[in-house]
Amino acid sequence: MGIICVERVLVAVRDLAASRENWRRAGFAVAREEFDGDDVRIARMATGAVEIDLCATHSPESKSPLAGHLRDTTANDIGGGIIGWVWGVKGVLVSNERESNSIPSIESIQLPGLTHGPVKAEMLSSGLPGVVTAAAPITLDIESRRQSLKQLCGTNANTVEYLEHIVVMTPVLDDAIAANEAIGGPCKRIREVGNGARQAFFKLEQTVLEVVGPATRGRPGCWGLALMCIDIAQAVATARANDLQATEPKLAIQGGQIARIVDPLDGVAIAFMQPGPRRDD
Repeated sequence: MGIICVERVLVAVRDLAASRENWRRAGFAVAREEFDGDDVRIARMATGAVEIDLCATHSPESKSPLAGHLRDTTANDIGGGIIGWVWGVKGVLVSNERESNSIPSIESIQLPGLTHGPVKAEMLSSGLPGVVTAAAPITLDIESRRQSLKQLCGTNANTVEYLEHIVVMTPVLDDAIAANEAIGGPCKRIREVGNGARQAFFKLEQTVLEVVGPATRGRPGCWGLALMCIDIAQAVATARANDLQATEPKLAIQGGQIARIVDPLDGVAIAFMQPGPRRDD
């Protein structure tokens, strides 16, 4: 599979209208129009060339493979969370080849596209407990996707420029590394973090997939997003002006500055970052 990027991140929410407002208060521009595919309603945001989709199912009869995952995730104590992501790939999906040869298709989900209406994303086995992944063909380069999403969603008041990394907790790190490498995502680096825990890093375009294991607290799955800003002070000020608690920016381990929104947004831990000189481990 010719994986190019993380094309979008999927976030389960209970109440789409309330979630739109939550993310707007944190400084994210949300596209005015919503998408409805197989009774899953989606509101869209842009983090550079990567789309963030707030997803809510509004019918128990939904035929979308996402519906069960959305119901399970929004039934938790925090009412939502990242359920997974969609890989952007080059070439024809396996399901399209099967359909052209009259072989039963692989399970797929309908998602909003950037250029010509809905896109079909083929469901994959992620090899990561608690994580849903799919793959969708992409034809636009990173800058074209960035500009298209900005035009669709608008400018982020928090100055978020791109998705820097996704954090995933997993029980067995070696299994997660093998699963990603099997679909063409080589591990770039492994870092010891103490108490037997390690981090593995996979980078696609500007986004790093950071997998941490073994997970010692809570359920395995996606934990949060780190977002690179042009002006981290403005990101913090925007959140605070909208009655969200945010920490003061401080030096980040990897260099630059980092600040966090104290309470997760729909179960998603949010960190803002600003570039700066790298620091040694």
